[in-house]
Amino acid sequence: MYYAQITVGIVTGVTETHNAIESPNMIAIDSLDASLLGYTYAAGVFTAPAAPADPCANLIDLGPFYDRAAGAKMAILTSTDATVKAIIGDLNIRKWVDLTRPDVASALTYIGSVVPALTPAIQAAMLATPVAAVENLALRKLYF
Repeated sequence: MYYAQITVGIVTGVTETHNAIESPNMIAIDSLDASLLGYTYAAGVFTAPAAPADPCANLIDLGPFYDRAAGAKMAILTSTDATVKAIIGDLNIRKWVDLTRPDVASALTYIGSVVPALTPAIQAAMLATPVAAVENLALRKLYF
């Protein structure tokens, strides 16, 4: 006989016994299925846990971040404005850009005010476009 042990609605153990177990937190199952660990159990149904959030979902490598500026990229990188240079310098000491950080949006807004080629539409796309796997390969290879 096989049982899934339920603790606060979560499968915390799978057991094989020779005798029946009569307990509300021990649910009879068909086999010694360790893959049930972590599943939720409610109303007679085992449900797989949600996939963990991708820790890299909003992180982008520097090159692909600059590439998102499209035709404005070279105008940004060659800007003589001291603040734009400081922003670029700050970016270049980092390994990646977190697109959810408010200071990143503020920096793009400032750059757009000095470099007209970086339009509000490009700025919004740079921040809102989901990060593709190829846009953070270096990050994933080195750190995750």
